[in-house]
Amino acid sequence: PIITSEDESTITTVVAGEHNGVRAPVECPTNASIIRVQFTPNAKDPSTWTHTLPPTHETAILYIRQGSVQIDNQRIPPHHTVYLTPGGEQLTIQALEGEADVLLLSGEPLREPIASQGSMVMNTQEEIQKAYMDYQRGFMGMPWDHALSDDEWREHVKQNPSRY
Repeated sequence: PIITSEDESTITTVVAGEHNGVRAPVECPTNASIIRVQFTPNAKDPSTWTHTLPPTHETAILYIRQGSVQIDNQRIPPHHTVYLTPGGEQLTIQALEGEADVLLLSGEPLREPIASQGSMVMNTQEEIQKAYMDYQRGFMGMPWDHALSDDEWREHVKQNPSRY
């Protein structure tokens, strides 16, 4: 679902999880949230967006796709990732230069073994090796330029689909 704020300063897309009582239509196999927030350029004052993180979500990551934002008086530039500390219930983000686009990922710990190498995270080293082989064969789609617009990215994914 897509939620537009009353003053139209933010557009929130709930991909997984919940925001302000609005739940994603697809159930996630784990207790996790994926939420995209777009701060529109037509706001008169700096736009703010607030989200209540579930207390069981011990991991929360915010990726700044576009624009600069501020959290707790700290400026975060575009293309940066913020690892939020666990235990914080209320997250408030302010767009600094009008337009911004952020992605919030949060969830409960899985309590499973973790193996990682480069950009791959799996449960075992064997799974990591298989994932790299699948990636090299193009089974996970093809990499894209981070500067693509949403429409360009959709076209890229359509032309280079994942085989999973």
